[in-house]
Amino acid sequence: MDKLKAMAIFVEIAEQGSMSAAARKLGVVNSVVSKNLTELEVWLGRKLVYRSTRNMRLTQDGHKQLEHFREILERVNGLEADPNEEMVQGLVKITAPIYLGQQLLVPHIPEFHRQYPFVKLHLELSDDFENMIDEGFDVALRASQMLDSSFISRRLSDASLVVVASPDYISQYGIPSSPKALVKHHCLVEGAVDNQRRWRFKNTRNEQISVATDGAIYTNSGTSIKQLCEAGLGIAQLPSFLVEESIVSGKLVELLPDYALSNFYLHLLYHQKGTRNLAIKAVVEYFVSRLSDKRY
Repeated sequence: MDKLKAMAIFVEIAEQGSMSAAARKLGVVNSVVSKNLTELEVWLGRKLVYRSTRNMRLTQDGHKQLEHFREILERVNGLEADPNEEMVQGLVKITAPIYLGQQLLVPHIPEFHRQYPFVKLHLELSDDFENMIDEGFDVALRASQMLDSSFISRRLSDASLVVVASPDYISQYGIPSSPKALVKHHCLVEGAVDNQRRWRFKNTRNEQISVATDGAIYTNSGTSIKQLCEAGLGIAQLPSFLVEESIVSGKLVELLPDYALSNFYLHLLYHQKGTRNLAIKAVVEYFVSRLSDKRY
């Protein structure tokens, strides 16, 4: 399907008031108009026009898409008028941890697609931190305090951590009275090495407290840790945005609220080549504008 042609035909249908009138205006047979409209609806996955033997009218989605298609066609016509201006198009491969991608990236993708309809996104969510270059990724969303200096980093925002446990775990093992009491509890941690097991706090006097936690289960997945924590298998340290709904619903309870945990930072990483690729630049600037200067 020629998407631009189908969009132009749909706009003509809306302006002329019928498919037959649009066909006459465009100088094509009715079947061409009908075929392009059907293919456009299949591509979008939504109905644009109510059809009957006597009349035709736009659906609610049709009215929304009408203005969107007009903007796209005007933009394309502008590019034809100014051949030095490049169209933003191409494939951009993005990688992110599962919980970060689901919570922070996915909700903004529909609007990105409306703004950049010719940019294809390949979003891969994984808690295995792939090598960006080896795996062919263009952009990565990462949560860390230490980053690979070989990539360009755009810092988005700070994210806070909270310590949580399920009501079942608390009823069985009690509530730790201080960070140091965590050594007597089952903790769900992201790895077996010391740095991954060590949780860092500050007390009300701003004094640093470092605790080496331990438990019977290690996993590199924040989403899995949350699920195991809700099942009562231990105490977890997780990003606040990941457990906010579970705390509100009562599935999890925040522990040690008087102790501050070390925050981490959200970054978008991309390679130097991304500064010359319009599609990659569009992805980076779009998500920076949506996610910067917010606290999670």
